[in-house]
Amino acid sequence: MKKNHSGHYSIGMIAAVLIGLSAVCPFASIHAAPSVAQGNNLNLVSLYNESSRVPPLNSTSPATPSPGDVSASFPTEEQGVPADVKQTADNMVQSLSSQPPFASWKDAELSYHPLGPGTHSWLVQVNRAGEYIGYLIIGSDSNGVYQLNEYGNGPGGPYSMDILRQSLVSLTETDFSSIDKLQITPMYEGPLLAYWLVRSSTGSKICIDAVTGDPLPEEVADGSWKHKLQNNVFSSSVPFLKTQAQAVTVSSAPFDPYDDLGWLQPKQKLFVRNTAQFMDTLSISPRIIFSATGINFAFGGPLSISGYQSWISPDHPSQPNLYALTYHHGLSRFVPLKQLLSAGEFYRLDS
Repeated sequence: MKKNHSGHYSIGMIAAVLIGLSAVCPFASIHAAPSVAQGNNLNLVSLYNESSRVPPLNSTSPATPSPGDVSASFPTEEQGVPADVKQTADNMVQSLSSQPPFASWKDAELSYHPLGPGTHSWLVQVNRAGEYIGYLIIGSDSNGVYQLNEYGNGPGGPYSMDILRQSLVSLTETDFSSIDKLQITPMYEGPLLAYWLVRSSTGSKICIDAVTGDPLPEEVADGSWKHKLQNNVFSSSVPFLKTQAQAVTVSSAPFDPYDDLGWLQPKQKLFVRNTAQFMDTLSISPRIIFSATGINFAFGGPLSISGYQSWISPDHPSQPNLYALTYHHGLSRFVPLKQLLSAGEFYRLDS
């Protein structure tokens, strides 16, 4: 494979092989050697036409790679999935399917995918008749109890192979040089950071947002961004196990925070520090925006917020768990309000 004028290999050529040979399952460490690209002459256009969603891991068998070129270990769907993760996912899906927006989730098929080494988080894909219809991300809290980190309804969920493919192909100038292989691992870190970690055998790293496909700051790869949280993102005191999903409250139609930057004016800043203030504010100002200066990438922000869903425990009916509703290219994404309240600011967007 040829180098470009800067002396760096084209990541697009490597990505063609990487994604083409691993399309069966992205949720394992994926390796590819640059020499494969030269020998296979893969068509990048044809790769874009592949499905953007990954079927359940036990539904297909991966193609056998050529010795010395590509190696991958594909876990089966049920292998290694903690019983508590499956129980939590079953409970959440059953509860959500009782609400109209999630009616198609009833009796849907679930596939489980570990996120990152030393797995404390799991992507649960919700599928019906082979079609991707939503997702959950389940992770353990400081006490080892599994919680619902976030969830979404519709297309465009995190860890899309199409998004990864397009992002890699667009990165024609990288820090990678003299590469003999790449390794790609799906990762998830608190508060809401879903990303792909791309590593070379020489130690170079690039992180790619698993929702948008945007390259993430270098501080994500080395973890230095975490000190900016200042340990002010707190956990809910309400046990989540018994909570039940309530009706979704929608305050406005979906909108893009970049379409109108008027919310950046100081006068648009809101005082929202708890659940009650959030609900009251949204009833008056139906379009609000969350922004965490300096670490918006950790939330997928800035986030346009136009509704919420409550989860209520019969033991603590006055202390609901709220998930703020935001949209991304047709996906209704629900993120825990508790992770937003102390980590950033809310702004009003005038109608």
